[in-house]
Amino acid sequence: MSRQFKRVYSLSLVGESNTKVISDLRISFEVSKSTRSYPNIARIDIYNPNQETISMIDGEDPLLILSAGYENNIGLIFRGRKRNVFINKVSEDRVITIYAADGGKDWDSAIYNKTSTADLKLKDIVLELFNTFNETGDVTVGSIEGIDIPADKLLGQSLSGSSKDILDILAQDYKFQWSIQDGELILTKEDSALTTLDSVLVSQSTGMIGSPAVTEIGADVTSLMNPKLLPDRLFTIESVSNEVSLSNLQFRKIKRTSAEGSYRAFEVIFTGDTHGNQWFSTARGISLQ
Repeated sequence: MSRQFKRVYSLSLVGESNTKVISDLRISFEVSKSTRSYPNIARIDIYNPNQETISMIDGEDPLLILSAGYENNIGLIFRGRKRNVFINKVSEDRVITIYAADGGKDWDSAIYNKTSTADLKLKDIVLELFNTFNETGDVTVGSIEGIDIPADKLLGQSLSGSSKDILDILAQDYKFQWSIQDGELILTKEDSALTTLDSVLVSQSTGMIGSPAVTEIGADVTSLMNPKLLPDRLFTIESVSNEVSLSNLQFRKIKRTSAEGSYRAFEVIFTGDTHGNQWFSTARGISLQ
């Protein structure tokens, strides 16, 4: 990655009849994305929006699409709909704060009801469950990897209830993980990374901030905003510095004193303020070594 210049963002409000794009107002945000099966969440603050924007957010429940990064590296970091909206005064500014979830409405409402048969494969059941996340049209089926096996434990069973709860039970029994990422349902084998994406390099030359922190399961690292960092994607830490933060492990036995190596991201947090210092990505990873 070349050096990063000029912060860039775009916040699209996609309504039923029109789309509004915000790219010149002050915004701040925190987006938390993980491999867990409940929705990714975001807090987005918009400073001094006009009344048309406020009415659209409050009344139409538009789809929120936030892209951010730098001029040579901008990408999607959140896609979802509001959960709550608050309007406040901060000094002389009017600020609308949006709390939003990725696929939250379909996650809440999806229902499944079917009896499994002898020749049914696990992938077929998962696809049927995924296809119940269709109330709003916000969620589509994305990547499904590594579960092309018979659903032997489900022979003759009736599966009925919340689709998310059934998927959680199947994930525990058949050792896979599923989540909603930017409107796509993603499934991988337990403790496996997405095979369709290359590893992201995090180093001083690509914008690493400070020193990575060694954890019991891997390492955490912060860099300048990089939308390529995603849950279940591999990232590689390279550091020319010998310094390393040991998180809270100073008094515990650990196997490593260096964070260099490759990791599978299980959580990525994006924090930004167009008029402040924050414009960062923090990846939390599980070691592959």
